[in-house]
Amino acid sequence: MESKLLLEKELEPIFLQKFPPFSESVKEFLVQYGPYIILVLSILGVLGLLTALGVGGAVLGAGGLTAGIAFNAYVGIALGIVTLVMYLMAFSPLKARKRAGWNLLYYALLIGLISNLIQLSILGFIIGGIIGFWVLFQIREKYA
Repeated sequence: MESKLLLEKELEPIFLQKFPPFSESVKEFLVQYGPYIILVLSILGVLGLLTALGVGGAVLGAGGLTAGIAFNAYVGIALGIVTLVMYLMAFSPLKARKRAGWNLLYYALLIGLISNLIQLSILGFIIGGIIGFWVLFQIREKYA
């Protein structure tokens, strides 16, 4: 039996039994084209984070942000960078349909949710968590 990831055992019955299942064609589409979608969006995200770092540094240097808000913004950017790196690392294993790719997506989602909580984006935390885990648990069976 394979080992479960952090919170996976608790989330599995919720997202596999209480939520409607995807059709096989939708699962296959997500598994086949999902890695490429994630790759493109991750590259765009990296460009966005680099822009945020530049603009954030300029605004902080000009005295436009208080220290508390700047700290919160930089923690969000740092967690965003970690998440995007994990998405980029997941590309090859996802393409090869390896469980390691799914695991990276799972942990990237958890880190993204932690980032939402730190930034007090409660609605983003709830909606992102529900949709993210629903999709992840629906396609999990496709990764060996």
